[in-house]
Amino acid sequence: MEKYLVFLIANVILFFAVDAKAQTHYKAVVSPDSVLKNMPNLLDYYSGHLRFDGDFIGYNEAGHVMGNGEFLKMLTTGNYLPVQVVSKKKAWEYQLLKLRSNVNEDVQGMLKQIGVTDYGRFLMVGKPFPQFSYTDLNGNTYNTQNTKGKILVVKGWFISCAPCVAEMPELNKLTEKYKDRKDIIFVSLATDPKKALQSFVKRTPFNYAVVPVKQDYIMNSLHATGFPVHWVINKQGVVVHMTYDKDEMIAALNKEAVRR
Repeated sequence: MEKYLVFLIANVILFFAVDAKAQTHYKAVVSPDSVLKNMPNLLDYYSGHLRFDGDFIGYNEAGHVMGNGEFLKMLTTGNYLPVQVVSKKKAWEYQLLKLRSNVNEDVQGMLKQIGVTDYGRFLMVGKPFPQFSYTDLNGNTYNTQNTKGKILVVKGWFISCAPCVAEMPELNKLTEKYKDRKDIIFVSLATDPKKALQSFVKRTPFNYAVVPVKQDYIMNSLHATGFPVHWVINKQGVVVHMTYDKDEMIAALNKEAVRR
């Protein structure tokens, strides 16, 4: 009986020890209450502290390591704040914090948007670009087969998207820079009808191949959440970068272009 009690007590102690370990919470870099206070605070936190486009370590609420895809998928619910925690591993580390019911709806909506955007990027980067066959306004065809062994730069946009149009002069300079590189192809996917696009390019020069596509294709098959959006695909057909910022795209292309 005495041995049984010792065994039981030992197991009870072990249970609580394991449970306590499971409830580990890490020290936050920025106070979650401050982040969730209002939209400006959240946007500042997003720009300065959230880095999901590379390697990071994610923990669930109990403090256990999660796969990056699983972590980001949880963020798509809009029910969690990814709390950046103090790292001893010199890495970006985050722990999920379940939102309280009184969190501002706009703040929660933005957290959901952040999750959907970064999860979409996760589903694309490092993976083969989906099989495709595009025909541009001039009747030229671009597909998975005839672009094999070439770097493919893809932009998603639409005519009434002011930022999409505003960046075109700089993108034209980019195509000019690489005009002698037959191994680099620039294709744009536009969600407007063919006739509207034909009228647009007569007024606004754009040196990418212009391909009319359905918006659902860009949003669902290519996992974009906004415009303009850019992808850089390497010669092996793998997406090496996906971004909503032209400067990031240009930097990624320049890096890929030196890999002959």
